[in-house]
Parts: sequence; structure tokens; C-alpha cells
Amino acid sequence: MKAKANNFNEALQVLGIEKYAERIWHSNSHGELFHLEQYVDMANAIGETDWFAEWVDHIVKWAEKEWDRPESVFQHLFRILSMQLKEV
Repeated sequence: MKAKANNFNEALQVLGIEKYAERIWHSNSHGELFHLEQYVDMANAIGETDWFAEWVDHIVKWAEKEWDRPESVFQHLFRILSMQLKEV
């Protein structure tokens, strides 16, 4: 049975990325919080995995090297994941 996430913190636990909680929460300089809801959606769709946390670590490191504002990567994770899944 998939673990169910009812809120942001539970979602991060299900996804195994709770170490990024503060960075995710503060990733948008304009104050929009819609991307936080996407983490609940991702957790409920994906559930607990062996790959998601490692994938996020990889994306974060990539953004830190390649983006002008890498802290914003957390508001784009859903879009990045969707784009990569379409390529498979």
C-alpha cells in the first residue's frame, strides 16, 4: 500500500526529501506557494521509492552548477520530472 501524504511535511517524508524542507518552502522569492501543493500530489502519485530522493539530489546539484538562481529549482521539480518522464 502506498503511503498517503495529507500535508507538505508528510509529502516530503514519503518522497524521502525532508532534508530540503526549508529550501523548498523558501524557494520562491515572489511568495507563491502553489508548488508546495505539488509535493503532496507527487507523494501521493509516486509513493515511497528508492529513486526519487536520489533524483532530487542530482537535480539540485545540477541546478547549483547551471542556474543563476538555483534555489528556485524546488518550484520547478514537478515540471522537470514531467519533462523527463515524457522523454522515457
